[in-house]
Amino acid sequence: MQSTSVFEGIFKLLEWFTRFALTNFLWVLFNLPISFFVFTILLTDDVPFIVMNLLFIAVLAPFLFFPATSAMFGVVRKWIIGEHDFSIIKQYWTLYRENYGKSLLGGLILVPLWAIGIADIAFLVKQNIYVTIILLMILLLLFIFTTYFFAVIVHHNIKLFPAFKQALIFMIIHPGKSLIVGMMNLAILYLCLTKLTFLMPFLMGVAIAYFAFFSYYAKFKTVQQLKREN
Repeated sequence: MQSTSVFEGIFKLLEWFTRFALTNFLWVLFNLPISFFVFTILLTDDVPFIVMNLLFIAVLAPFLFFPATSAMFGVVRKWIIGEHDFSIIKQYWTLYRENYGKSLLGGLILVPLWAIGIADIAFLVKQNIYVTIILLMILLLLFIFTTYFFAVIVHHNIKLFPAFKQALIFMIIHPGKSLIVGMMNLAILYLCLTKLTFLMPFLMGVAIAYFAFFSYYAKFKTVQQLKREN
């Protein structure tokens, strides 16, 4: 009886790993040009080459990264709200097409903000450490806001600017929890890009999406409960 429960646990673990790995692989595949530029950045210390690749990534991100990431968030959303019996590949493609326009527009607004922040840090990091720390905190907030933006557009059928507004509101609700989730996701990003690069094709994106949507959905249910009580 005990061995049966152990095997069931192992099977469940492998099932979830397969779901995560397949979804993350689709995300990497739909981001293939960006994935290539990221990979080349990891292999070089040539600053002009890195800057050139970052520029290519910035240009491509609204058209590739944002739609692919919104589709990944949509798949993760289904798991978190309790839906599991669906084709991940078919669902990913459906969500990719449904959210492409809104994701693209969101990327056209958010990518320049990211580019400005990263460029400022690169310029000021050796000149003013205090300003650099402030900019890093702003980028952390932008990172949290961006993940909540993806959560909002896959969970609600609303237009772009109301989605921005809702993402901002939910980031402000329980700011401590938002910062904790943001730091956790940054840790995953850092580890996968620098120490555990073999996990990038299998875990990095989908793990970040899971934690971000889980945090958003928990807050959303709390707000809905408070509305019902009032």
